[in-house]
Amino acid sequence: MYFDKQLCLLNIEALNQEQVLTQMAQMLFSNGIVKQDFLDGILEREQQYPTGLLVNSVGFALPHTDSSKVNQSQICFASLKQPVIFRCMTDENEKIPVKFIFMLAMKQPHEQVENLQNLIGLFQNEQQIKLLEQCHSINEFIAILNVAGVK
Repeated sequence: MYFDKQLCLLNIEALNQEQVLTQMAQMLFSNGIVKQDFLDGILEREQQYPTGLLVNSVGFALPHTDSSKVNQSQICFASLKQPVIFRCMTDENEKIPVKFIFMLAMKQPHEQVENLQNLIGLFQNEQQIKLLEQCHSINEFIAILNVAGVK
């Protein structure tokens, strides 16, 4: 399970994309999940290949970087009190107000593809996203993922 460390930041405040990505990467680093250069990799990749995604008018982001910057596979989640702007994955000129961020730290490259597919399935499940919007605890978050089949 890629959420076994329960690295979640619920209803946090961030002024911008860099601030929230830094907070998430620091959480992963302080738990020994990623290497010191992980944050730089995330920020550089986000500039070249944006990860914002709008699904059923809800903004998501899926920041990730090379597996060489990862010690152990894990996903860090953040929900935001107020959305921050990410550039769109499919059109980098489009700006998306993102509420939910799933930062992928995958040790094996193939894990990234599998997890992206599972998360996209979750994003398309409007009932689960409504629950995610009301989520206030890590236990609630894990239950939502389990029902959606994301582990």
